[in-house]
Amino acid sequence: MSWSKVALPTGVAVSVLSLAPTPLSCQSAADSASVEAFYAAWFGPEQQDAESYASFYAPDGYVLPPDGPPVQGRAAIAAWERRARTEATYTLRPEGLRVDEMRFLGRDWVVHRVTLWGARIPIGGGAPEPFETKYFDVLHRVEDGEWMVAYRMWSDSR
Repeated sequence: MSWSKVALPTGVAVSVLSLAPTPLSCQSAADSASVEAFYAAWFGPEQQDAESYASFYAPDGYVLPPDGPPVQGRAAIAAWERRARTEATYTLRPEGLRVDEMRFLGRDWVVHRVTLWGARIPIGGGAPEPFETKYFDVLHRVEDGEWMVAYRMWSDSR
């Protein structure tokens, strides 16, 4: 963010906040690689339980599910994740993932948007149905240099 002075007709000067893009100097190759490593650890090949899933969130992080109330804090996120897994009527077969945006808002804040697509396989049997889901995450780098999810929301395109 930057500040500039604007002269009003009466000669009074006011400060106006302009929302200029963050300089690219905030985003180094190492910073981008650290975000990619964070997602590789979070959604790596190993199956994780609800507590492990929630551990990637900041202690006061939020899940903002479609058609549901916000869920805040690791314990609440873990409980929400367990419930979502128990109530699921399908499994996912991902077929592709595209990073749509990785925007550093400063050294320690990142907006990360991805699109995931594939097929939903009904647990009770039936034909797979295609899906496409867009995810919007805000990540925060904490004191030890690790990334944590501050906010996560998503919506289905199909």
